[in-house]
Amino acid sequence: MNKKILLTTLTTILFAGFSPSWSQQSKIIDEIKLEDYKIFVVFYDPYLNLLEQNPSFADMDSSKQMTIWDNYLLNNVIYDFQLTQKKKIIKHYVIKGNPTKTVEKLNLPRNAIYQLDIVNHIDGVDYYFHSKYLNEKILTADKLPFFETLFENMELIQNELKEGRMQIAYNFFGRFRMPISYKMIQKSILSIITADLYGKIPNDIIAKDNSVYSNSFFTYQQCLTNFFQIDRIEKIYIRRYNKDGSLQDEFPRIEITKDIMGNINDTSGILKVTTLPFFTSYDSTFLIKQTDSTYVYKVLTNNKPVEKYLENIIVTKNLNNEIVKIQAVRLIHSYSIYGNSVFKENYVAYFKKFDFCILPYKMLASEIEDVNFSKPNTIIELDYIFYRK
Repeated sequence: MNKKILLTTLTTILFAGFSPSWSQQSKIIDEIKLEDYKIFVVFYDPYLNLLEQNPSFADMDSSKQMTIWDNYLLNNVIYDFQLTQKKKIIKHYVIKGNPTKTVEKLNLPRNAIYQLDIVNHIDGVDYYFHSKYLNEKILTADKLPFFETLFENMELIQNELKEGRMQIAYNFFGRFRMPISYKMIQKSILSIITADLYGKIPNDIIAKDNSVYSNSFFTYQQCLTNFFQIDRIEKIYIRRYNKDGSLQDEFPRIEITKDIMGNINDTSGILKVTTLPFFTSYDSTFLIKQTDSTYVYKVLTNNKPVEKYLENIIVTKNLNNEIVKIQAVRLIHSYSIYGNSVFKENYVAYFKKFDFCILPYKMLASEIEDVNFSKPNTIIELDYIFYRK
């Protein structure tokens, strides 16, 4: 492993037919055997490539370097894990920056600025250029467990190590930065490649197109995008009742959902959808009732995750156009060897204003005959932790 050699015929063939105006700086840093596959890891040294594109970069003042370096990382490919079988490239697992992110200067653990593009191989395409492989992209994973802004494989860092200047952080490009260990990158990407080959890539790391959830009627959806991250605390109470209607048992528990935006309409669990249902731009509403203090709307959905768990959705707003509650029939899906069935119950989510957004603070579920929720079988109290951008 960790073979540091110049690009071989394998990648020379890959780059055939494309001649950039500058000399591209890349090398194979690793060759990994995985059963009957081989993975060649190509590293596009960001510092060397930036110098090729902008030779004056090294002589700029540190404030300009900071802006240019951070912008480079957000918009360029850094690694290409090339999956091969019988000397034929099958797929590329490309690590690049995510241009929708922002490089943090103070809160370094927030720098989850990288994404992994999984791309089918096409001869003659230079996979250093994101725009060249877009049509062959299969999916993008954007929950990668590394967040620094230097790379251990950079010639700049290797020179420091050769000179005996091994440091936790290096003062490069306007501030102290920590290099990402290649072993960390390798372990993370190999786990994704293995899941892709022999199982299924986890839904929670796959990037979602949140633009589809732009619906001005549901104002809380737009509010959430103003934050770097929002965590949710869920106090859940499961209740049982005696025949006379008195409370028999109550079973409490607490759960915490990290990064609720990363769990938008995740159909792997009913609570992931119903604790904060997200409606798409294709969903519509129409007014069915008006009182002195409220407007009541019926929701027409074209939204498979919501439709899996909710039907007959009614939204109540106050005169300030703020959502007060969402009511629906909740669908509980049961799967067994005897077949599948759906159990229905009443559902309501009450909203209030937290420090920043109007969000659900309490949810109730009851048997379908209990339309007034006099004996809720589930009570969920919700609170949130907001992380500013």
